[in-house]
Amino acid sequence: MVEPGILSLAPVALAIGLALKTRQIVSSLGAGVLLAALILKSWNPWDALIYTVDPLLLDAIANRDHVKVTLFTLFVAATLEIVSQGQGTRALVQRITRWARTRRSGMLASWGAGMVVFFDDYANCLIVGGSMRSVSDRLGFSREKLAYIVDSTAAPMATLALVSTWIGFEVSLMGDALAASGIETNAYAFFLEGLPYRFYPFLALFFALAIAWTGRDFGPMRSAEMRAQREMAPPDSDTVPPIRAWLGATPIAALVGVTGVSLWVQGTASAGSGARLFEIIGGADGYDAMLHGSIASLTVAAIGAVSVRALTSKEVTEAALAGIRGLVDAMVVLFLAWAIGSAIGELQAAQYLVATLGPAVPSWTLPTLVFTISAAIAFATGTSFGTMSIMIPLAIPLALQLEPTTSLALATSAAVLSGATWGDHCSPISDTTILSSTGTGCDHAAHVATQLPYALSAGAISILLGSLPAGFGVNPWACLVLGCAACAAIVRFVGKPLPKAISSS
Repeated sequence: MVEPGILSLAPVALAIGLALKTRQIVSSLGAGVLLAALILKSWNPWDALIYTVDPLLLDAIANRDHVKVTLFTLFVAATLEIVSQGQGTRALVQRITRWARTRRSGMLASWGAGMVVFFDDYANCLIVGGSMRSVSDRLGFSREKLAYIVDSTAAPMATLALVSTWIGFEVSLMGDALAASGIETNAYAFFLEGLPYRFYPFLALFFALAIAWTGRDFGPMRSAEMRAQREMAPPDSDTVPPIRAWLGATPIAALVGVTGVSLWVQGTASAGSGARLFEIIGGADGYDAMLHGSIASLTVAAIGAVSVRALTSKEVTEAALAGIRGLVDAMVVLFLAWAIGSAIGELQAAQYLVATLGPAVPSWTLPTLVFTISAAIAFATGTSFGTMSIMIPLAIPLALQLEPTTSLALATSAAVLSGATWGDHCSPISDTTILSSTGTGCDHAAHVATQLPYALSAGAISILLGSLPAGFGVNPWACLVLGCAACAAIVRFVGKPLPKAISSS
């Protein structure tokens, strides 16, 4: 283990800088991992090269939870390709476009679907992204816009939902921190009381809704939307047999349903039949539940395609393999992102950031400072869970030390979760950012570049009208109302509609 220092931030700075400049995410991440290995191995090139592969890459790939995420991703990709080649996706799109006939209604449908798949951010990225990308092509909004909507409803919904794969983790961290501070209170009640202080997740959801509702855009996203309008797929005049829509819908239903049931069964076995809902979800293994859901989904898709004679058994196998092959590039990015996250942990970049900024601050600045530090850590490491596990044990005791009442502790703990979500949302090496690109079939660098101005806008508002006023004791609900108004104002006065000549084409 090395001592934390300014050099610990260099690998992430290099990876992010190269990715934004060259748009070559694989080589950029690889360069970051190699630089981290060089630092860890005292600048010995051969030792660093070996260390990059073993243990950094090897451990990233072989980690049991990472293997589950990998299989989940590949199984879902195989399922979607079977459904697509069996014309289930096409039939489902025809059904959806009976209601979502316009660019705006298609974007709103995508946002609504993201709200429905609230129980896990990974599942959200792949289910909504894979289901709606054909709709986006048909209705003329870009894959970049779809990826932004998916990314903006994935982690924000998972961290706000009263039941999700995030909640047990978050509540357990809060409970440990409160107990360490000598505070005897129900951790879940503390979590619920702090919900209105979670400014960024709420504002990210609202900002995406405002973008979808108004059809206005700014920055790189507007250029992407103009291109998508010019390249809009022509209307589909051929009607697919109605039964094919079931081939599109049932695998998705199996994925969502089996994942939910698995969470319940596992959690009940772990926490006991008399446990509360959040304890049941918290006692389950979310990765196991997702894997179970993806296995069920792939099975349903394969059997369904053969039974309705959409595909032969040989064609099902070929389609599944084609879906898996299409994810090779994305999986390499995911493996490298895990590797650089592990390397950054060894370099103690997060500890360096916390120690450098220091704990000796006025109490009113604490929520904003904690939000900013958490965002920086999550952006640099690409993980919101890692950020929470580092910051919550530090932030809650510090808030209670500065102010004995729980109001500052509520605002500060919520700032950790909000900042972690913001940094994770913006980071090009975040799992959810990568999976949002993967699920929607969007170029990853294009997704990062088009999403960033929107995420930064919502993040800045969450500081100026959220964490700063909350530090002075302003009612958080009032802060949220003002924040939503500010988001709407930015979309209205900064965003512009597409030129009529394009939007009417």
